[in-house]
Amino acid sequence: MKILKKAKFVASIARSAAKSTISYCVKGPRCERWPLKFQVLRDVIYSISKIGNGASMTDDDIDSIDFEQLAASYKKHDLPDSEIPFHLGTYVSASIKVTEVPIDPEMFAGTGPAEKGLIALIKSDQDIACSKRVIPYELTAPTPLPGSAELAAKCEPLTPNERIILYLHGGAYCLGSPTSHRGLTGRIAAQAGLRCFTIDYRLAPLHPYPAQLHDAYISFHFLLQQGFRAENIILAGDSAGGNLVLALTLLLKHTGIPRVRGLVLLSPWTDIISQRPSIERNKRFDYLVNMPMASPMSRARLFYAPGRRMSPELMAEMAHPLVSPVNADFSDFPPTLIQAGDKELLLDEISELFHNILAANPDRQDMYTYECYADMIHVFHQFESLPCALEAITRAGNFIKSL
Repeated sequence: MKILKKAKFVASIARSAAKSTISYCVKGPRCERWPLKFQVLRDVIYSISKIGNGASMTDDDIDSIDFEQLAASYKKHDLPDSEIPFHLGTYVSASIKVTEVPIDPEMFAGTGPAEKGLIALIKSDQDIACSKRVIPYELTAPTPLPGSAELAAKCEPLTPNERIILYLHGGAYCLGSPTSHRGLTGRIAAQAGLRCFTIDYRLAPLHPYPAQLHDAYISFHFLLQQGFRAENIILAGDSAGGNLVLALTLLLKHTGIPRVRGLVLLSPWTDIISQRPSIERNKRFDYLVNMPMASPMSRARLFYAPGRRMSPELMAEMAHPLVSPVNADFSDFPPTLIQAGDKELLLDEISELFHNILAANPDRQDMYTYECYADMIHVFHQFESLPCALEAITRAGNFIKSL
């Protein structure tokens, strides 16, 4: 049965690739800047994303969902590993012992839907039974290394004012890891000439909101504990990682942390309940599959409240700025670079984010940059062979250098 299932899966991929290739050869590229390999890869990813994604499920089916099995399936079919070319840099893997980074739960009072969850998670970490919990991370160092290889492998400042990138990966909060984003973070680190600290935060649905925000907050404080200064930390992330960067920035502001050095957001997911026009307008271009909020398998619901039935109260909670940051108060916001593709589903909410940041900072608008790349799709930066991907990463590195 497993062999038959796998054979059908492989056959469906082959059909999708063949259909895409024929279309490209007969009709030409779907977008002017799309090479054949890119279009075929996009169509294959899209085809895989639609297989058994539960888009047609309703709340009547909630009791039939086995979230442990679903999480195991996500892990089995996780984003593929990537590597850093040796000439760009190297990395080491380590972990944060959460009990060694004390966090005062009282700091989270008044954070809306995050408050109870964050306090519960902190108390859980303080429990003796949970004292062994760690947050794995990768520390990437560009070539040439900043100092000796031995020192660069240690997560502590090499100079009193060393800057560092804290990177939060994407994957709809259900997929991804430092391993899947190693190539991307390595290229960003190389272009910026800085080390990059990428955490392996907990994933939904087994670890719903605010577990990811909790891990990001602990990781930021870990860097402070290691000797890095808040004003020397650049926060960066793609897709759901961009959402997490924004939420972390807002939470740091709420808890009295000085402003970070800057933000780099690659195709950020800014509104998890979004249904803006670009979702319909760009569905034939992007590989993302729009999951209706009515489905309990929507990535937004799996992230925020797996197994909870849809209600006006749930929608209101998911619109909170620490969940959907596009709705936040962006006054006195750090310098920010936002990059997106004009053919991605999330384009309208990303554009709205930029305009909201500008509106909240009328006297500091030169600190904010929005770059929209023609014919590009969601997190096109991961497609290394695309000229636009190289250009965007180069510009991101230059932005970081300018901070």
